[in-house]
Amino acid sequence: MNKNGFILVYIGIFLICSSFILQMYNTYQNRNAGIIANKTYKEITKTLLKVNDDIDTNSITIDGNDYIGTILIPTLGLELPIMSDWDNEKMKIAPCRYYGSIYTNDLVLCSHSYDNLLGNIKDLNISDLVVITDIKKEQYIYKVEVIEVLGPDDVTEMIESDFDLTLYTCTNDGKNRITIRCNKVKI
Repeated sequence: MNKNGFILVYIGIFLICSSFILQMYNTYQNRNAGIIANKTYKEITKTLLKVNDDIDTNSITIDGNDYIGTILIPTLGLELPIMSDWDNEKMKIAPCRYYGSIYTNDLVLCSHSYDNLLGNIKDLNISDLVVITDIKKEQYIYKVEVIEVLGPDDVTEMIESDFDLTLYTCTNDGKNRITIRCNKVKI
């Protein structure tokens, strides 16, 4: 093999090793997100059992992060805490409030696309249920109405909708946003 052939082989080996390391890192991040979210969900649930019904706050602080409640998606077997605000690091450990509120019927939640967070919302179906419980122990039940894909720059379309609840995360290729639109179930 000539010199160029050896260089190409070494580049190929380097790329294979790099992709393996990246895959291991992503697997670690996904696992870590699940562990942190599960621990925090349990802590919020335990805290809510101790809190009296006339609590005068809209969030509780756990490990330095403020949480506004929990989200349950029975179809996906997800029980997760919801952070009160978002940034890139917070989205790695729990779904975050991106915009709005459950009280004004315009809540938008986002997270990284880890399987242990909102990564599998693409598997939801129309009429599936989503349950949000706030810090005051009030439950809000939503039904999936629309499943759509938005571009990464479609911020206005994301937050200005006629839906009571929007969940979103990146598509598998990271180029777009899988978006789940829900409305409250009338009880």
